[in-house]
Amino acid sequence: MIRKEAILFGIVAWIILTLLFIEDKTTTDGITVVGFPWYFYSYTNGKIAYVNQNQLGFNFSNLIVDVSSVAVFIYVVNIFLARSLKKSKPDKPTYL
Repeated sequence: MIRKEAILFGIVAWIILTLLFIEDKTTTDGITVVGFPWYFYSYTNGKIAYVNQNQLGFNFSNLIVDVSSVAVFIYVVNIFLARSLKKSKPDKPTYL
């Protein structure tokens, strides 16, 4: 069973990394992209010479890949927590 701490840590880490890697360049006629490690939303409001219209807007498949990578990260954190907690708890009571 996956621990609540691993789930919370994974979700908070993904949200923080997503916010840190936002590229907001629409004020200078650029492209704004959101997502970590894959961009799942992109927007432009500028006069860019060439913009692939298929890559603008919300990309559901990249969001699924991002959420899947978060799930793998949560699973790895859960394994790490289980091993570290198993080592710290002795099998016998300390008074024996």
